[in-house]
Amino acid sequence: MNWFLNFYFGEGPGIDKHAPKPKGLKLLGAVLAREWWELLKLNVLVIAFSLPLITLPAAWFAATSISVAMIEDRNVWLLRDFWAAFRKRFVLTTVLGLSFCGGEALAVLAIRTYAEAATDQLVFAAPLTIAAVVGLALPLLVTNLFVGLAHRSDARLADLVKLAAIALLARPLAGLAALAFVALLWAAHVIFYPASVFLPVLVNFSLGALVLSFGAIGGVHLGFSYLQANDRNRTSRSPETQSA
Repeated sequence: MNWFLNFYFGEGPGIDKHAPKPKGLKLLGAVLAREWWELLKLNVLVIAFSLPLITLPAAWFAATSISVAMIEDRNVWLLRDFWAAFRKRFVLTTVLGLSFCGGEALAVLAIRTYAEAATDQLVFAAPLTIAAVVGLALPLLVTNLFVGLAHRSDARLADLVKLAAIALLARPLAGLAALAFVALLWAAHVIFYPASVFLPVLVNFSLGALVLSFGAIGGVHLGFSYLQANDRNRTSRSPETQSA
């Protein structure tokens, strides 16, 4: 059994530190090629920790935290890091996840209501469009929040909300592309069922978390840069205010 345990729990081959760092989709491809076995194990962890359902937001955040570490080429000890992220931010991520579910349910209800009303009166097309935009923006906003929290665990919630909004406005296309990929992944599971019965068990959750994190991380970095610049500006103006 030693060979199996060493194969299952052993570290991956790593990357050449002297090689130029890939960017864009090449970076995502490099992460997939390097971490594919860890992603399979991560998928199992997400499913196992999500079984009580109430723990799903915390399990998703833990998967996001692992995904961000993979993208940023940090060392990952899968079970230890997953459990640490799950336990440390359980309350916050659960509250955020439940709030998102409530907001998304209201958005879907509004889309359905206004869509039916718009067939009779065109004036309802405006609120229908707003509801559709909110329905798309909410998952991207929560993804940015989780990626920001994974990137900087010491950040305040108010700052995380700000950077999530900044990231959403600065890089909406990357997030939408990632969201579309995840939707297609689950659509493939439904369309090709029962041949795709094992797809969610193998890759859907971990690959979805990785792709969403990849789509959000550029905007999150921009958000943190903007917040840091504002903090520096406030700090530089403080002595002038005090002296005046």
